[in-house]
Amino acid sequence: MIRGHGGEVYHLAREMGLSPGEILDFSSNVSPLPPPEGLYDLLQRHLSEIEHLPEADSFTLRRALARRFGLSEEAFFPSSGTTEWIFALPEALNPQRVLILGPTYADYEDAAGRAGVRAHYILARKEEDFQPPLEELEDLIAPGDLVFICNPNNPTGAFLKRDTLYGLISRHPEAVFVVDESYLPFAAEDTESLLSARPFPENLVVLFSFSKIYRIPGLRLGLATAEGPLSEVLRGRELPWAVNRLAQVAGEFLVGQREHEARVRKFLAEERPRVSLRLSALGLSVFPSRTNFLLVELPEGISGKEIRDRLLTEVRLLIRACGNFRGLSDRFIRLALRLPEENDKLLYTLEQVLKDLS
Repeated sequence: MIRGHGGEVYHLAREMGLSPGEILDFSSNVSPLPPPEGLYDLLQRHLSEIEHLPEADSFTLRRALARRFGLSEEAFFPSSGTTEWIFALPEALNPQRVLILGPTYADYEDAAGRAGVRAHYILARKEEDFQPPLEELEDLIAPGDLVFICNPNNPTGAFLKRDTLYGLISRHPEAVFVVDESYLPFAAEDTESLLSARPFPENLVVLFSFSKIYRIPGLRLGLATAEGPLSEVLRGRELPWAVNRLAQVAGEFLVGQREHEARVRKFLAEERPRVSLRLSALGLSVFPSRTNFLLVELPEGISGKEIRDRLLTEVRLLIRACGNFRGLSDRFIRLALRLPEENDKLLYTLEQVLKDLS
């Protein structure tokens, strides 16, 4: 699915004859706070380095990651976003099946399909607030399976404790688990990341995105982490110069920005319940989230696409309609939190549109 994600402001602005800055984007799951202070100045100081090839293996960034997470430098595989690894792993591992804990990010299924592997979903239920059905998943896991788990999950915001996932992974050593922790810094500190689990399971790949918590999706920087035989599989798929030079410089700086991550979590701890209560007061169903976004169900007879199109064309606010997530109906939308005054604008406009459609 090349298109159909959130954050497609360039495409939509082109269609509408606008500049991207004229669209207020609530569809892209990036931090509501700007990138860490000092990042732009750092990039400007290093701008001339685009005249040279970047580090072929992103060694300096891997060393910074090793210092933070306590694994060897050879365990980290930086890339131009996590998408590269999502699509590379099913082809590299040639699993019997791909199991996907959903509803979730569609690229896991797309990656399985591109590798010619059948994908099987284990879907969480609305009636259970979309809490991941781990017992059902565990009953299905067989040797040779590749299991994708997004934690916290997109688009539901559900979060699984590290020790719960570690136990599941440890009980199935002949299956490979890919745990996408792109949103974990919004929910918890490193102690809840599987990157801190010891011993690090040899049947585990952890994905991490710099795009979300640091609000730099345009730089395209992510990574995969693995040890043992799986690290050799990843090394066989690793490309030289996979990360551009400015992204390498940014990544080394951002790995040390734990205080910024804590500020984002503190902001969300105050703003998320405020917005959730306002949405509930509009008669909408808001599901529990540990992330920077909220999954919302609209009343009967109103579609997410209808709401999305009205907000975009009338007031240039972009939200995510979730009808193309397997396991969700077209009554679901996802709202990424922004600054309070921007969230208030969305809430006010959404209230007016809902009144008009009632």
